Amino acid sequence: MANLKDIHSLGIDPCWPSRQTVVRWIEATTPWSMEQADAYNRRTDVKNVRNTLPTSSYDPVGFRQSGKATALALEGKPWESAMASALGYQLFGDKLKFFWHGQFRMLFPSHQQPLRMMNWSVMTETMAMAFVLGWEAEGIYQGYLTHAALLQSYQLKESYESHHRRGHALMLRLFEEWRGDVSHIWPAFAYEQPIYEQLLKLWKEPDPEALVPSLIAACDLHTHEALPDTEEVFHDFSNTPRTPLEILFLYRLRALSGLINPVLNHPLMEAPFDRLPEAQPPYKPDDLMLGTLTRVHEDWPGFDAAVSLGAVKDATMPGM
Repeated sequence: MANLKDIHSLGIDPCWPSRQTVVRWIEATTPWSMEQADAYNRRTDVKNVRNTLPTSSYDPVGFRQSGKATALALEGKPWESAMASALGYQLFGDKLKFFWHGQFRMLFPSHQQPLRMMNWSVMTETMAMAFVLGWEAEGIYQGYLTHAALLQSYQLKESYESHHRRGHALMLRLFEEWRGDVSHIWPAFAYEQPIYEQLLKLWKEPDPEALVPSLIAACDLHTHEALPDTEEVFHDFSNTPRTPLEILFLYRLRALSGLINPVLNHPLMEAPFDRLPEAQPPYKPDDLMLGTLTRVHEDWPGFDAAVSLGAVKDATMPGM
């Protein structure tokens, strides 16, 4: 394990992709269809005898839309509204998945392979970006939802046990410290990055300048963790190679705690990601989402109670 001095001396990875390269990657992303959700809404999914929710529609479409919003930002164009629309789909998709995981385990209590399809690292990114956009309530909910998915073992087994997303563990641990009423027993990988351990010690430091060396080191580290994943090597920021998501998330938590944030002179922190954006208006569900909610409420009257903040917080408690 590298020590703190080693992390500080990393510098910017020469293989760190340029903004133009990241935009090209995003443009090459395969589109995703909302056909499942549309069929669900119109009840033309005749084989769906158990009224399974359209869990494979909103998340992947929202994820791709968030990529397009990132491309706008990297091209110097207004991006916040597009990102808010993308997050609306991702947040809703995670609610659907969380509910259906619970229903699956009640319907099939003795199933040899209980459903484990929630992507905890992408959920963490969604939480962090919600906070970045100034959606405090939505970010808080998503933080608890991600912890509940982990505690209930709804997360993708391979992703959690083998990919070792240390940057995502950092963001969830920051959330834990900020809230004070939720925690997770993390595997060893979560504690292996010295710079992150340092940030966890310093993030509430009143003097913003005291954070600068560690934050610069974290920015350098981000550039080393910004390459696409392969079948054997996984990087913390493969989804956000030029977006300082972990830094802006920390900034938002500090701002919510009444603390001043430092200004960082680092290529990762170039505009528009050199500061927190203005808080965005609440997301308004579109017709497709409203149609899905209509059927969900008809088929599953307990949906709202099962995904309420109180129920999700209860699901983060051991033994629940």
